[in-house]
Amino acid sequence: MRTDSQRPGTPRALARPAALARLLALAPAALLACAPSPLVHPRAAEQLLRGYQHLAARDDERAAVAFEHALEFAPDLPEGWNGLGVVARSRGDLESARRAFTRAVRLAPAFAEGHANLGEALLAAERPAEAADALRAALRIDPDLQGARLNLARSLLHQGLLGPEERSARWAEARHEYLHLLEVDPESPAATQDLAFLAYLEGRPEEAAAGYARAAARRDTPEARLGQCLALVRLGRCDEGRAACDRCLALSPGREDCRVARRGADACGEGP
Repeated sequence: MRTDSQRPGTPRALARPAALARLLALAPAALLACAPSPLVHPRAAEQLLRGYQHLAARDDERAAVAFEHALEFAPDLPEGWNGLGVVARSRGDLESARRAFTRAVRLAPAFAEGHANLGEALLAAERPAEAADALRAALRIDPDLQGARLNLARSLLHQGLLGPEERSARWAEARHEYLHLLEVDPESPAATQDLAFLAYLEGRPEEAAAGYARAAARRDTPEARLGQCLALVRLGRCDEGRAACDRCLALSPGREDCRVARRGADACGEGP
């Protein structure tokens, strides 16, 4: 089973819904974090802020031009390189995003959001160990960066999926990071859902079903309902499982994984 909990999550300062729905969640804080120093050329500062305004308006093309214009005035402006990385990431160009974020953090090693964005881009590129290093760097600077914490936990979860020999250790570390995230935001639906997924992977369907139900109560998503359906079916709670699958399909009628799970729920309780 692959749910949204297995996919890379939220980089700071990325701005667009749908594939970038998680990316926009932290945009206001990122705008503040990316405000330039008063010592920066005033035209560079102006263009930098315009770039982030264009991102907020979901205009990648104008955002890229504004960041490039800022860098013409101040070529070593880390926030400008971060902005170009944001644009590249929003377009799905992971390698260009990685290069831009790497340049940003080399210019400003204490730029927490730059490290967080680099980590997210590496995670999206299926490089979870490198992602974890960048995300830990972000958290050493700002332990309350929720997006970085979530992505660190997901990178550890992903490492466990890829490496059976170290699975137990990586998943224990992932759980620890999710609990850290809940200390910052006790109602975090993402952390709650991912912990439910981890419980499902580790063979604890009762805990998984309860966790998915809590996640759905906080933010009703197809992923939460799909996980809830699968966990309930594994427990033999067939009618509840079918209801959760039906809710998944109501939220996203075209999802094939929800349809497949619903067919499995239909067979629940039929015996051999």
